[in-house]
Amino acid sequence: MATADTWQPAPSMPPPRTETGWIGWARANLFGNWLSGLVTVVTVPLILWAVWRMVSWVIGPADWTLIASRPQQFLIGLYPTEYAWRPLTGWLLVSILFGMAAAMWGGAARRIALGYGIITVLLGVLPYGLFHEGVVMPWWVRAFILGNLLTLALGYGLGSNPKTAKPRTFVLGGVGIYVLLLLILIGIPGMEEVAPRKWGGLMLNLILAVSGIFFAFPIGVLLALGRRSNLPVVKVLCVVFIEVFRGVPLITLLFMSQVLVPLALPANFPVDSVTRAAIVITLFSAAYTAENIRGGLQGLHPGQAEAARALGLPGWQVTMLIQLPQAIRNVIPAIVGQFIALFKDTSLVYIVGMLDILEMGRSIVQGNVQFADNARELFIFVAAVFWVFTYTMSFVSRRVERHLGVGQR
Repeated sequence: MATADTWQPAPSMPPPRTETGWIGWARANLFGNWLSGLVTVVTVPLILWAVWRMVSWVIGPADWTLIASRPQQFLIGLYPTEYAWRPLTGWLLVSILFGMAAAMWGGAARRIALGYGIITVLLGVLPYGLFHEGVVMPWWVRAFILGNLLTLALGYGLGSNPKTAKPRTFVLGGVGIYVLLLLILIGIPGMEEVAPRKWGGLMLNLILAVSGIFFAFPIGVLLALGRRSNLPVVKVLCVVFIEVFRGVPLITLLFMSQVLVPLALPANFPVDSVTRAAIVITLFSAAYTAENIRGGLQGLHPGQAEAARALGLPGWQVTMLIQLPQAIRNVIPAIVGQFIALFKDTSLVYIVGMLDILEMGRSIVQGNVQFADNARELFIFVAAVFWVFTYTMSFVSRRVERHLGVGQR
């Protein structure tokens, strides 16, 4: 009796070499069809030529003396040199947050903290001074800078401890550090006061951006909820506020805060120009944030709220526990985009006489004949600084979106 041969599957073959590796990537992305291939052949040489010219200029004829000789002014503006330990102390406190984030969330946060530590080490061994022009960096400045490694490790330890590794602890710690930093910069009782008008450089940009982001988000949430309210007075007030601040340019609002607002206040009212600018930037960003969140709320299916009410949940629980978390999750890209725009808009304060990092560099170029030809180097440096911060925000945003599954079912 004949027996049938046992069937065996054919051995799996590896994919073609033209479908894998860099060859497969190039075929799929650069030469997918004749039009894509034509565009690639035309544009890639032009891009490579432009990059080569830029790199050749940066490492060749470019003169970076302006950047290397004025690090203090680019960092803290006209802040007195004898009190430079104050912003350096704030830097130490911020390192604690980086360490906590690295331990609590790992992944991208850990890589960012690692890069932060590497940059700190490089700054700590620079041959020139951060707070003295053209001389060797003082030992106490190096100690402060390299001390960030210790506070970074301290933060990592706090983030690894189950008792302190909580988002609430991180947020409250960030708020406390921010308030303490402002008190140190201005001068707590017993210390000589430094007027905010002397603040400048990158420090001013960061303070305005952090203030705006921290306060604009909750105000924007309240405005978005108020615009959807059933109370006519609340709805009208929120609509008027949002439309006014979205309809007026930020430059105009900054001028109004510095010129018109003081006319309505007493002569000795203790509100400095930095505080007024921070308030205006916060309210301006809050109006746009409110519209982003309102769009996320409108994108939710009304059946969810109806089902929650059918289960007996009160209105505030439906909003806070069901609708608002989903709405914020869905508009994370728009919200982060608004915060990135807010950080870049802080450079507009130069119009009202504040010396942020851009205006500080421009004033140095205009006030020193030897730097008259260094405008290109200045603007490339400022652009690189802004790009580092905005790309970091965008990178973290993408990681959060991937973790929360934004855009996925």
